[in-house]
Amino acid sequence: MKKGIKIILAVLLVGIIGFGGFILYQSSKGISYDISSVEKIENDVEIIKEDEDSVTIRKNSDGDFKVLMFTDTHLKGDKELDNITVSYMVENIKEQNPDLVILGGDNVTYGFNKKRNTQLAELFESLGVYWATVLGNHEGDGFMSYDRENVIKLFSTYEHCLVKEGKEDVDGHGNCTINILNSDGTLREVFFLMDTGDYMTAESKAEYGVTDEDEVYDGVKTSQVNWYKEKHDALEAEYGKFKSVTVVHIPLYQTEKEYAEGDFLYGEKREGVCESGFDAGLFDAMKEKGSAQAVYFGHDHLNNFGVMCDGILLSYMQPSGYGAYNMQTKFDAPENEWIQGCTLLNIAEDGTYTAERIFNHQ
Repeated sequence: MKKGIKIILAVLLVGIIGFGGFILYQSSKGISYDISSVEKIENDVEIIKEDEDSVTIRKNSDGDFKVLMFTDTHLKGDKELDNITVSYMVENIKEQNPDLVILGGDNVTYGFNKKRNTQLAELFESLGVYWATVLGNHEGDGFMSYDRENVIKLFSTYEHCLVKEGKEDVDGHGNCTINILNSDGTLREVFFLMDTGDYMTAESKAEYGVTDEDEVYDGVKTSQVNWYKEKHDALEAEYGKFKSVTVVHIPLYQTEKEYAEGDFLYGEKREGVCESGFDAGLFDAMKEKGSAQAVYFGHDHLNNFGVMCDGILLSYMQPSGYGAYNMQTKFDAPENEWIQGCTLLNIAEDGTYTAERIFNHQ
């Protein structure tokens, strides 16, 4: 064999070994938090029934139903930052002892995400708390990542995860409802979880009349709006009138306009609202059906405001992660001005609720 060929083969072999080592290293990057040290919290919630796009649960004691919401945790395989994020999550869950935890998307980001998604699910299983999630625009967007569909499929295999894959003829993944019953079987609250996707495709832009050549954030599609109406009608036929909350990742199309013109309630706007680039009619459907109290979303890590629009609250959840841009990285803000935390909803038996914004550093 000629010397030149030997050199080429040797270089190729070194490259293959190096690439293989890189793959193994990246695949092994998980959450460093010691999940085995987590102790279960007490709860008296049980699953009553479930199907492809809904799960019904019941709280067997009287009093408020507590929902704790985190968003944009951005667990990316950074040992230090991921550990900080998860530590605060566990601390808040232990302190609040919620009946349900909801994640607002961009939970696990960057490539090689399967292990971290698995660990995140195992964390909630170790805590013994029921949990659910919507998908963010960064789920599954990294090299060799579990894609959005498979993230939902993975999560839905866990005992305490309430996410359902949703109907095949509805856009997105994980569109489902969580129907919360009181101890007497009456319907306390419905949570609509809906996938807002990531970026609009050329096909979507043509369908919704968006001509912008730049990247435009996706949102709830027409098929999802139709699903919302149909699901709403079915629940109302079964239980009568009820109250509901919707959780998405990307803010609704109306959010920026309502911040400027609507009834501002709380929080701060520290960056532009990166809302959906189109309106498929979800907000109008909510007004038509009449149960909607609020829409909660994440996506923008520096905003945590809420505005009232035609009787429906449009509100950011408190951002929760330390692994993406935040008050420190953008403004070099001192720790007492950081806004990472979570959002707590205390839902009464009649479906009305109070909300509390919890700050980790204030």
